[in-house]
Amino acid sequence: MEKELIEIKSDVFDIADRIKEVDEEYRLYYSPRCHRYEVRRRGEICITWTEGLSVAMITKLRETHVRRREELLKEIERAEEKARREEEHRDREKIGEATERFMSQGGLKA
Repeated sequence: MEKELIEIKSDVFDIADRIKEVDEEYRLYYSPRCHRYEVRRRGEICITWTEGLSVAMITKLRETHVRRREELLKEIERAEEKARREEEHRDREKIGEATERFMSQGGLKA
């Protein structure tokens, strides 16, 4: 872990303690070099935070915690499927427009 990180063990809003409610292994650090907060688990960065400490950080950690992995994967799959359907729809519209132009110009002449 970088020597430049400062572990925050207590703060006015108890964020350092509250992140442990999400995951006991979470630790809060501040990076003076990057001017940001980092929540780490086993040395790995979970999130970075450039805003001041607030409950929004806890909310973000809850949204992205590993326990939500399956739910997050399903959300990603739904979004990808929606994007695929929308792309197919646009492609069909383009084909329809091209067909109409072709036919209006006489189409296939025998």
